[in-house]
Amino acid sequence: MYLNVKDLVPDKPDSLYEIGYMLVGRASIFVLASIFIINSFGLCMIYFIVFGDTFGQLVASFTDDQELGSVWYTSRWCFSVPLAVVLLPIVLKKELAELTWISYVLFISLGLFVLVNFIQLTFDSQFDPTGVSADIVSPKLKWGTISALSVTMVAYSYQ
Repeated sequence: MYLNVKDLVPDKPDSLYEIGYMLVGRASIFVLASIFIINSFGLCMIYFIVFGDTFGQLVASFTDDQELGSVWYTSRWCFSVPLAVVLLPIVLKKELAELTWISYVLFISLGLFVLVNFIQLTFDSQFDPTGVSADIVSPKLKWGTISALSVTMVAYSYQ
């Protein structure tokens, strides 16, 4: 069906996003992205559940515990968390390999910006908080700071 629609659209699109944009408009991009995010999250959940349960049952069969999850080393999280830790650098490396050198510079500069501001807000005794809300300048990390950083990160990711 994808290939038939691709052939029917007059402008020869290269992706589902382009086909959706040509047929329905801008809203189709957001709908497709939402569907892909939900699908990817669901596939990751299924992958981690199956992997954790399979290895938990395998370990339980070699020990005296025949019930899955009865001991910490037969539970799902015992195998899913290390798998996620191992996969995280691989996924990040793949994602970073697709970026150009200017994206590296922007990512590093954004990280330095966040780090310097965090240090200045929390640890610098010479920082003059005149005109700044006392909630933001307190030595404890507040949720407002985290949400402000989240907005910055989201803005950077859609740049």
